[in-house]
Amino acid sequence: MTIKKVKAIKIIPLGGVDENGKNLYIVEIDEDIFILDAGLKFPEDELLGIDVVIPDFKYLEENKDRVKAIFLSHGHEDAIGALPYLLQKVKAPVYGTELTIALAKSAMKALPKLRFRNFHVVDEESVLSFKKIDVSFFRTTHTIPDSVGIVLQTSEGAVVYTGDFKFDQSAAVGYQANLSHIAEVGEKGVLALLSDSSEAEHPGSTASDHLINEDIRHAFRSAEGRVVVACVASNFIRLQQVLDASFAVKRKVAIVGKELEQVVSIGKKLNKLLIDDELLVSLKTANKLPDHEVTIIETGNLGEPIKSLQQMANGHHPQVNIKEGDTVYITTTSSPALETVMSKTLDMLYRAGAKVLTMNSNLFISGHGSQEDLKLMMNLLKPTYFIPVHGEYRLLIAHAKLAKEVGIPQSNTFVISKGDVVEYKNNKMSVGNRVYAGNTLIDGLGVGDVGNIVLRDRKLLSEDGIFIVVVTLNRRSKTIVSGPEIISRGFVYVRESEDLIEQSSKVITTIVEKNLADPEFEWAKLKQDIRDKLNRYLFEQTKRRPMILPIIMEI
Repeated sequence: MTIKKVKAIKIIPLGGVDENGKNLYIVEIDEDIFILDAGLKFPEDELLGIDVVIPDFKYLEENKDRVKAIFLSHGHEDAIGALPYLLQKVKAPVYGTELTIALAKSAMKALPKLRFRNFHVVDEESVLSFKKIDVSFFRTTHTIPDSVGIVLQTSEGAVVYTGDFKFDQSAAVGYQANLSHIAEVGEKGVLALLSDSSEAEHPGSTASDHLINEDIRHAFRSAEGRVVVACVASNFIRLQQVLDASFAVKRKVAIVGKELEQVVSIGKKLNKLLIDDELLVSLKTANKLPDHEVTIIETGNLGEPIKSLQQMANGHHPQVNIKEGDTVYITTTSSPALETVMSKTLDMLYRAGAKVLTMNSNLFISGHGSQEDLKLMMNLLKPTYFIPVHGEYRLLIAHAKLAKEVGIPQSNTFVISKGDVVEYKNNKMSVGNRVYAGNTLIDGLGVGDVGNIVLRDRKLLSEDGIFIVVVTLNRRSKTIVSGPEIISRGFVYVRESEDLIEQSSKVITTIVEKNLADPEFEWAKLKQDIRDKLNRYLFEQTKRRPMILPIIMEI
C-alpha cells in the first residue's frame, strides 16, 4: 500500500536509557502512538525489599486512546516483564513472535485478575498496515530464539529498533540473524536507528555460543557427583546446551524453580527446546538415582539464579541443597553491580564442599553485540539519525562514538535520557520537550505504593534501627499514668545498655511533663519534641540516629 505522508515523528524512551533493562520506547507517528517493548529491571541494593522496577506509565495513561499497538522484540524480562502492568493501564493489541507471545502470556500470571486476549503472532514475513505506517520484522541472534528487530516504515523512511542482538556466524537454527533482510531494510532507507548498547564498551566481536559447548560437555564428563547448573530461566541457548550435554553423558535432568519449569514447558511445546522424552525427571526421581547420573538445573525468582544458589549453599533451600562432591556450574555472567554478591556466593559454595565452575573467562560470551557487531548493524542499516538505547550512560556514549567511526555525523546522533522527546519535523531531527518518565517500584503485590519516603524509612531502619517510646497520659490530672516504656530494635542491645535506656526514659519524662504543663498542649508538638530532643540525646551518647517512634495514649 502507499504510505500516507507524515508530518511529525517523535521518539520517546520511558526506560532503557541510562540503565540496564526496563526497555520501553514510544514512537509517535503524528497522532498515533506505537510502543516498542515493555520490560522490567532488577533493583539495585539501595532499593531495599523491592522485587522489580518497571517504567512509570503516566504519559501513556494520559494518551491511552492514541496507543495503536505494542510490539515485542523478544521474550526476556527486560522486554516483556512490565507488559502485564502496562496492559492494566493501556489496552492495545500486542504483537510478537510465537515464543515471545507464549512467554508474554505466561507473564500475565503476575496479575491473575487481568483479562487480556488481544495477542497476535508475527514472523519476519509479516507486514502489518496501520493508518500511516507499515510494520515489519527481521530475525536477530540473541540468547533466546524468535528474537526480532522491528521496522516502522513511514513516508520519511524507517524507524528501526534492533531489540537485543549480536552477530554469530555459527548460530544454531532458530537463532540465526537474517543479514540479507537487514541489508534490504537499509537499502530502502532508514531515518532513525535505535540500537542495543549493552556491550558497546567491549572491543571486537562477541564470541560464538557454540565455543562454550565443549566447555560444558567437558564439565559434565569430568563431574563425579551431581551437576547443579545455575541458569537464567529464559536463556534458551544455554538451557539447550546443558540439556544436550546431559543427554550426551547419560544424565537425567531435574528442573528446580517454577519459572524455569514454565519456560521449559513452553519451549518444549513450541519445539524451541529440543528435549528427549526420557531426559527430564522429577526431583523426587532424581534423588533416587546415583549422583553421577543427575543434573539439576536451578533458577530463582524472575529467572535470577544467584540468590537461589546461596540458599542451596547455606542449606536453606526448600528442595535442593549443595553437598560434598557436587559440581556447580554457573552459566550466568554477573553485572558489575552483582560482582560482590557473586564472590560471596562462590565462597558459600566452596564451604559447602562443591566444585565450582564458571563460564570460560578467555571467551567473551554474551547475548549482546560487541563493538564490531554494533558497527556492522549500523553499516547494514545506514541510518540518517542514530539513537543508542539499552544501556547505562557510559555505554550510550561509547555507542555514539562507534556511530561517528562508521560515518554517522555527530550532529545526527542523540544520546538521550528517559522522557526526552526526539522529534523529526520539517526534514530535521532535534531534541525538544520532555514528558514525565520515572520508575514504578513493585514490592510483593504492591505496585507503585512504595515511594521515596518508604525507601528512606527502610534505609534508616537498616542503618540505625528503631527506638519506640510508649507513654500513657492523663491530661486532666496532667500526669503520666504509665511509662515511658522503651522498645528498641536494631539500635542497641537493651540488656547491655540499661543506663542509656534509663537516662532516655528520664529525658522523655521531662519532655512530657513540660508539655502537659503547657496550657496550649498539642499532641503533635509533644511527639515532635520527643523526636527532636531524644534524637539529640541519643546521638550525643551513641553517634547513631535511630528512627524514633513515639506512641502517646490518653486515658
